[in-house]
Amino acid sequence: MKKICPMTVLLLFCILLAGCGGQKDNGESAWRGVQAGMEDLSAITERTEYYDIVVESEAIFQWEQRKEESPLAMSKAAFICMQFYRGEPVQLWREPNLGPYGELLSWDICFYRPDGSREAILQGTGSPYNGCGYLDQEGNFYWWENSTVRTYSDGKTEKTGTSLKKYAPSGELLFDRQYDYGYDIEDLCEKADGRIYLIVGNREQGYRRLAELEPATGLVAEQTSVQMVTGDMDSQRLGVWGEKLVSFKLQTLLGSEVVVIDGDDGSEACLLSFTGTSYLMPVHYEMHDFRVLDDESVEILWAFSDGSKSLQERLRMTKVEKTPIVLRGVNIEGWLAGQINGFNRQSEKYHVIVEDCGRGNDREDFARLTSIQIASGKGPDILYGSLMEDYITGMIEKGALEDLRPYMERSGISEEDYFPYTFSIWRDEDRICGVSPASPSLEGYCMDSSVLGGTQEPDIEALVNALLSRREDAVFLKGYDSMKLLGLLLEGSDTVWGMVDWESGSCDFSGELFTKILDVAKRYGDSAGKGKLSCLAEEWDVGKVYSFEDRAEREKNDKVICGVLFDDGCHPAVMSCSALAVNANSPNKEGAWEFIAFLLGDEAQSAVSGVPAARRTFDTWVRGQKEEFEDGKEIKMLLGESLADGSTVITGMIVYTEADITEEIIEEYIRMLEDARPCPPRTVPVLALIKEEASDYFNGSKSAAEAAGLVTNRVQTYLDERQ
Repeated sequence: MKKICPMTVLLLFCILLAGCGGQKDNGESAWRGVQAGMEDLSAITERTEYYDIVVESEAIFQWEQRKEESPLAMSKAAFICMQFYRGEPVQLWREPNLGPYGELLSWDICFYRPDGSREAILQGTGSPYNGCGYLDQEGNFYWWENSTVRTYSDGKTEKTGTSLKKYAPSGELLFDRQYDYGYDIEDLCEKADGRIYLIVGNREQGYRRLAELEPATGLVAEQTSVQMVTGDMDSQRLGVWGEKLVSFKLQTLLGSEVVVIDGDDGSEACLLSFTGTSYLMPVHYEMHDFRVLDDESVEILWAFSDGSKSLQERLRMTKVEKTPIVLRGVNIEGWLAGQINGFNRQSEKYHVIVEDCGRGNDREDFARLTSIQIASGKGPDILYGSLMEDYITGMIEKGALEDLRPYMERSGISEEDYFPYTFSIWRDEDRICGVSPASPSLEGYCMDSSVLGGTQEPDIEALVNALLSRREDAVFLKGYDSMKLLGLLLEGSDTVWGMVDWESGSCDFSGELFTKILDVAKRYGDSAGKGKLSCLAEEWDVGKVYSFEDRAEREKNDKVICGVLFDDGCHPAVMSCSALAVNANSPNKEGAWEFIAFLLGDEAQSAVSGVPAARRTFDTWVRGQKEEFEDGKEIKMLLGESLADGSTVITGMIVYTEADITEEIIEEYIRMLEDARPCPPRTVPVLALIKEEASDYFNGSKSAAEAAGLVTNRVQTYLDERQ
């Protein structure tokens, strides 16, 4: 029972965190998802029974289908929020009372039930436009308006603090409590015993806390012992489970979960986590309220920002009866999460199980446990993304990954129908060991020709020599510190610029080139102490065809492509973060392939948010961009610069027109995609060793020569172990 300020749930779909296991009263194991901070990740990897969230969804308050009888038909009517009230979902609206000339006289605040019936809460109130409301179970109405800053035409500003009012069912004002500027109410909830809890945030002091509200006076008592989500991109909701207080945490870095809160001592217990499940939050909806039922299922109310559409969902963790296809990786979200959900709904035989360790657990330990399983003939059915990047070369060499070419042939899937990177991420000559069906994560950068002293694309020696000859202070690429820049300079070379001889199993990093590369990385890394230095390079924008800077545009702007540098020149690099491979040990290879083939199909490819892997879908994607410029339309994009305090200052604007998506540009864009290639996977462990030893050079505790000697020793040991 509660209501909140409607706050958009940022569906970065970071449903990445945490859960727990437990025992139900009947002794059945209760899988609750993956919990951040788990000490033993084998609780995830060694499961033999699998559970997933089953969703029952009902569309309610579909006002668009009956506009004439809805509040949408009223001019200036505004949706406030949605909540559970006396056991059923209701929508709260603010409806205007207008004068004879259409002028606003006052507001009525009311609520609607799903059957369309209406009941007044307050009549003739002078409350302004912005505010949030909540009905307690006795019919008392809480109305709050959070802090605001008004800027006047003369440039002066006025800060107004937060106010909270409580009205009796009769309309009598019971209290009007004022709070300081910056002290905002983010949520309000009533427990079954009548106690009122808030989530309060203090933007001046940068915290978010649970608090109890004294319902007779509006006095607030904060509870500092309760752990609240703290990120600017995070949000949190309060709800009830019988006599208990529960919280729905929506977190971008640690994940989303439902926890039970002890309002007295601040302790928490996980009830349901969404990492390790295939649940997908509805897109374009905002979460307004939730509650936990006696059977531990979770009911959620979602609504469009204008209230025109709403959903009531019921989530239950249920044992999977279909054949499980275990997909293990990290950051399983976005498009892939949506396609897992879609596949599970349509497949009568298989159900894809998500095994994601979440961002609050030890990823290296998760990968280690997986490698041990695979070495012993077990492991997941599908491996995803960068989880196994340190092991992938050895797995390919030892045949631990299934060759997918025979499956492709039987399914009628041809390499020629997709861009080359789709099947090149994990490959051993003719053996296709991995597929990358999602929009590619491409890396490339360019710089002014004046930095390089010419318009020719550089090799590694030309690039480092040009940079070391400069006298001006600068950073190479925004956001790339010395360690990240070092990786960028080395990642494209299969021989790490001739310093590693894979055939003889030897290495030597004592040469001048490696010292120069270290020097460039240290000098041009983007660190906090470098302030507003100019950037020498910029990332190549390849997200849309019309924003793609083709050769003619680069030449006009005196730009030269200078990376990613490979042994045979400059090429766009495609990352392995979306690649999938089938474990050769899997007892369900056909099911694993059926899911991958589903990802390569027209329906899934059409849902890709960026560049699709399928050429036929790419044509449709380009047509959609062309249509954006019909009838002379333009696309305007603001340019901004991030400041040290986290704010952004607008620096300009780019205007795109139909002249930016010609057939010539499209053809060059296609050539760029065809030229994209993965960085050599066998150098990943070598680069990790190099970075470890280079850190002491970057912090000044070792010389370049000392760092090079240590790198040689570490890499040589690694090469010896591979023999």
